Amino acid sequence: MKFFKTCPILISIAAITIILSAVSYALEGGVYGEYAATYQAESAPHFILVFKGLSDGVYPWSKEIVSEEEILLAEDSDPPELVGKEVSEVAENGEKEITVAGERIIGKTVSGNGVSDNSVSGNSVSDNSLFEDESERIYEFTEVDEDYFADALFIGDSRTVGLSEYCQPLDDKATFYAKVSLTIYGVLDKPFLKRGDGNISIEKALSENQFGKIYIMLGLNEMGTGTTETFAEEYSKVIDRIRELQPDALIFIQGIMHVTERKSKSDKYFTNEKINERNQALSELADNQTIFYMDMNESVDDENGNLLAELTFDDVHLKASSYQRWYDFLLGHGIV
Repeated sequence: MKFFKTCPILISIAAITIILSAVSYALEGGVYGEYAATYQAESAPHFILVFKGLSDGVYPWSKEIVSEEEILLAEDSDPPELVGKEVSEVAENGEKEITVAGERIIGKTVSGNGVSDNSVSGNSVSDNSLFEDESERIYEFTEVDEDYFADALFIGDSRTVGLSEYCQPLDDKATFYAKVSLTIYGVLDKPFLKRGDGNISIEKALSENQFGKIYIMLGLNEMGTGTTETFAEEYSKVIDRIRELQPDALIFIQGIMHVTERKSKSDKYFTNEKINERNQALSELADNQTIFYMDMNESVDDENGNLLAELTFDDVHLKASSYQRWYDFLLGHGIV
């Protein structure tokens, strides 16, 4: 009794140490689980877990925190393992996030098998399933059927005219605003679409009719006009105007179709090298969200990137039977 009366401080320290150690051992699989995973016995006493928790605002009576490692491991486990851990969706300032036991998990999305890591924009969670941020969504070309083109419009020059004339299944479904010698310069302004006793422009027609998809192939007739930069700039302006008139449409920029090797080597302007240069510029106009670039040349080219000679009658335009290749390419490159 004399010892207890003369050494109260030592006794208190010993008692507190025992209590803290008991608490840290009892909760090392719960609230202090995150700290226990990195604890090394040789470097510190076990009750250090309690002090680490205090420094982070975690107390013995705090709710259990699901660690990030635990969350990642949940990918391979069944959904019930997350039940009871307060997985919830909350909205903060219009942004979506996931909270687990009151802790925000940024860049994680709950899927069928738990929580997975996905792309994130700011503090919002994005993926293509539970929390979908359209600005981050990745679209890929896929196969479609003939009905896909029921709300499609094709704008183009003589090559697109040929697609309309010699590809009956597509002509039956889609609408065509195409004209021989049409160019990107003034494409929207020229009144060549028949309307009653007169003609109207593409711009006028687009202001009156809405489409789900708009395909454009222009550029061959412009090969001797301006530069790649001025051509792409004008093309961009046309797309911007179409977007204003058709806010809900998907826009498909079709790369300029190549010419044959013979034509490319013998002509000053119509060379596949120049076509490729302009096609590269056109591809940079796509955002892969509502504007897509597609190069149908892969369906009609030889191994050297020239239009196959047997598919054309004049080194520039396709034979009637060759348009099926173009159509097959379109069927294999829809966006859904």
